[in-house]
Amino acid sequence: MASLLSEAVSRSISPAVIGARTRAQLMDLLEAPRVPVDRSAFDWTDVGPGLKLHMMSEDAARGVKRCLVWGRPGAATPRHGHSGDEVILVLEGRLQDDRGAYGPGDICRSSPGEVHQEQVMGEDDCVCFVVYYGELIPV
Repeated sequence: MASLLSEAVSRSISPAVIGARTRAQLMDLLEAPRVPVDRSAFDWTDVGPGLKLHMMSEDAARGVKRCLVWGRPGAATPRHGHSGDEVILVLEGRLQDDRGAYGPGDICRSSPGEVHQEQVMGEDDCVCFVVYYGELIPV
């Protein structure tokens, strides 16, 4: 997991000084499970067609939720925004949103107020470690 996270960080953050917010987000990503993800080790809740969620941990004092999202090929989230940041680390498979495509080791970051929709690409399932700061806002 450390090499996956290191690679993702090196691609998404310039060598400049890392701010406190980014540092905290990177520390939250360290809770991601090792790959390959043993999906049978988690309790999953259906949250939409082809989408399952497992809540890993929650820090109510910071307004942070860390979860795994497992999507089947073609599955998509409803279009939504966020009251806080959202950080997605792709562990397996491929994902796309309004801004681009992401594969294993890629980090997709969304800022408060950004509206987007994620969709699983390709023929393989996609598993992501997602950290939410705040709440989802339906659009």
